[in-house]
Order: sequence, then C-alpha cells, then structure tokens
Amino acid sequence: MARKRKTYKTHWLVWLRRAVQSVFLVFFLWLFLNTTFFPINTTRGPVKFFFQLDPLVALNSWIASHTFVRAMSLSLVTLVLTFLFGRWFCGWICPFGTVHNFFTSLRGGRTKQKLDVGGYSPWQRIRYLMLAAFVGAALLGSNVVGWLDPFSFFFRSLATAVYPALNAGTVALFTWIYDANPGIGPARLTAVSEPIYAQLRQHLLAVAQPYFTGGVLIGVVFVVVIALSFFRARFWCRYICPLGALLGVVGKNPLVRLRVDTSQCNNCRVCLVNCQGGANPQKAAAWMPSECFFCANCISDCPWHYVSLTTIVSQNKVEEKAHVETTV
Repeated sequence: MARKRKTYKTHWLVWLRRAVQSVFLVFFLWLFLNTTFFPINTTRGPVKFFFQLDPLVALNSWIASHTFVRAMSLSLVTLVLTFLFGRWFCGWICPFGTVHNFFTSLRGGRTKQKLDVGGYSPWQRIRYLMLAAFVGAALLGSNVVGWLDPFSFFFRSLATAVYPALNAGTVALFTWIYDANPGIGPARLTAVSEPIYAQLRQHLLAVAQPYFTGGVLIGVVFVVVIALSFFRARFWCRYICPLGALLGVVGKNPLVRLRVDTSQCNNCRVCLVNCQGGANPQKAAAWMPSECFFCANCISDCPWHYVSLTTIVSQNKVEEKAHVETTV
C-alpha cells in the first residue's frame, strides 16, 4: 500500500515551544528594563533570575572563588533537568537562543542548500574548547566566563549598544516630528505623537541618553553574531556558546529520545531542513542528543509522521522486540 503523505500542519509541540520561548524572552526583556529605568542600586523584580539559572556562571564562580552562593542553587535545577531530559533549556528557555531561533527562521535559500548545512559539523566541537578554556581560566583564579556566557553577552549588548541606539533613534524621530509638525490642514501629527512620546518617556526611554565606551564595537559584534544565523541555523548556539557545551555534556544521554521509524523512513531528509542544532535527526542511530534543542521542527516537518519523541525505556523495548523478531 502506498504511503499517504500528510498535509503539512505545524506540530502542537512547535507551537508550545514558541509560546514558552516568547514568555521567557519577554520576561528577560522586562527584567532588563527594570535594571535600566531606576536609580543606581534600585531595581524591581528578580533581575538576577536568568543568571541564577545559569550553571556555567555558578560553576566558574565556584571554581574561581571556591564559594557557592545560595542563590545559584537554581542552576542545579537546570543541570538536573538537562541530565534527565536533554538540552530543552537551549531550545525552550534561553532568551538569547530564542533571538537566534527567530532570525534563523527568516533565512532564505533553497531546501537543498539548507540540507547541505543542516547536519552536524565537526566544527561544532569549538564550543567545547571554549568551555574548557573558561574552566581552565577559572582554575587559575580568573572568572572571565562573562565574555561569552549567553545571558551576559545578551544583557551587555542590550545595555551598551542596542538600548542606547533605540533610545537615541526614538528621541530623534519624535523630536523631528515635533519640530516639523507635519499634518493636513488643522490635523497635526503631534496630536498623536506627543501623547505616545510622553508614555515612552515615562515607561521606556532613559532620562538622559546613555553612552558607553566601546558601545559601538559591542554593537557591531552583536549584529555580526546575529547575522551568522543566516549562514548557519543558530550559529552561536552550535559553534560558540560555552553554556550550550556544558549542557550538551550533561544531557548527552537523556531519558527523552528522538524516535525515527527506520522501517518506513525513505531518507528524504526533510526533517533536517529546519534542524536548529545540527543533531542529525534523519537517522535514529546518528541522532546526537548533545546537539539537539528538542525544538520539534523535525517532528513537524516529516511528511510521513515517522519522527516522534519517546523515552529511553520505550525505545529499549522496541529494540528488544525487533531483536527477538529478527532472531526468530
């Protein structure tokens, strides 16, 4: 009987992942704003929340200073969940990963081009070298992980480059509208723009334009890092991120597994087109949990419903049954 190709419909797991990603990204940005619009030493909300979730920051701080801050206990939760379920944190929680995920989704190109660069590359081992370098520096008493830790990098880029640029651009735009006072007859645009500007001044814009030494350089680096996602899906997450490397080591053998019905799969490799981590989902034996973000794109993209998630217990039972049938 001929196989019936499914009508494409985004899998519910993909929609759930996008919703969770959006919530955590908005939460991160809200916490960022709470560190921006208040006087020095005055903040609102758990502004350190994401850094407390970060096991890389906790590990390097512990190694470098030989102390473990109680607030960093949340990072142990991240490690335990990663050990049990894999790198869900990278695909579902990390706000910087969500930004890369978004820009990756905007890249064009033909399917064949995406297939050529969608699989695992040995160059992805670079981030493990990054991790080793930071741990080595910590052993020597130097805690420099903030250079490339994703939360530190993202926060620093927002604070010193992105936000100052948006602030300056917004003020310049509304100042031009006010000075030019464009309109048609008695209807003036300032009647609308000034109330909006007043709300922005109260809730979003800085009292004084912020400037930071090196802000332009940091901004350029940030833009380059984001732009690399058009070259390779989530380039930062695949090749650079030391936190991703740590979570990859911890979550290399999770309870949750990717299952491919190899008895039916014709190796069309469509599941590889939108693979975020280069985890080789096209073959069950080649799937790499340490590279998988559990984004569920491969499940959603498979034309025949042959890709799914399972547990290691269920997978072992299926393999044992297949072995028995083969033996008989």
